[in-house]
Amino acid sequence: MRYTNTYRLAIVLILFMVGTTTFSKGGENYFYGNPLVLNGKPLDYSTFWKGTKGVLALVKGNPSSSDATRVPFKVYLKHEGQVVNKGLSSDTRELYEVEIAHILALAHFGDELIIEPAQKSDAKAKRVIKLAKIDLMYMILGPLLAKQKSGDGC
Repeated sequence: MRYTNTYRLAIVLILFMVGTTTFSKGGENYFYGNPLVLNGKPLDYSTFWKGTKGVLALVKGNPSSSDATRVPFKVYLKHEGQVVNKGLSSDTRELYEVEIAHILALAHFGDELIIEPAQKSDAKAKRVIKLAKIDLMYMILGPLLAKQKSGDGC
């Protein structure tokens, strides 16, 4: 029994170390769980909606680090399953960054925003963001819930 617990502990430690090593190594095809940055900071999906503004980029490595490198990507909308190739929404144009408001201006609630690495070897960094109808609440309630500025309002 004593040896069984020791072996279990050793296996758990080995698996932990292998997992840690795999995820902590930088490499040619290494992406964090969230490879998208908005204005140089990791994208917060909970506040991302159709009205979001800022420069979107796809990075390899830790998005919070200055060592993160930008990766070329395609960004486009899908409306009812059909690719929207209009303006900057294109499944053929490769970019290193894009002002996301230009693409979201073409979006309808329920559309999908696709961010796809240009190189096939980086395919695991592809992201699909559903622009849910619930986001309409942000448009209506956002200004009402914003903090009031102090002063006379002039």
